[in-house]
Amino acid sequence: MANSRTLNLDQYRTRLQEMRSQLEQDLEVHRERVKTISGGPDEPGSGQHWERSGYGDHQADDATEVFEREKELGLEATLEAHMRQVDHALHRIEEGTYGQCERCGKPIAKARLDAIPEATLCIDCKAEQESHTPIGRREPDTITAPQ
Repeated sequence: MANSRTLNLDQYRTRLQEMRSQLEQDLEVHRERVKTISGGPDEPGSGQHWERSGYGDHQADDATEVFEREKELGLEATLEAHMRQVDHALHRIEEGTYGQCERCGKPIAKARLDAIPEATLCIDCKAEQESHTPIGRREPDTITAPQ
């Protein structure tokens, strides 16, 4: 089992806190950009866009707008999911379980934690998880170990 004698928990805690801070900034910038792109309450139309006022829109313009909105929603969801993973890793440091695979209980390799400090699965369990995940769908790295 990885413990405080084999891992410098302060180093990982600092990296994770820095990641969290960066993710918060990224989310704030993203949300401001979405507000700017989507206009505001002063613009007419159901979509709050001048272009979406219902007059003279081309179907391709509507499709582009829907695509861009879906892309923005996907980016926001990805940033929020990454923040949850970082928060979970910080919680595991406080619990004393950081560096231990949530699935099999074995230590997560230091090189893996150095590369992905929010990792909760050892490389073998992560590979197994990905082998059972449909192509194009990414499962979160967190799995609760059977009790």
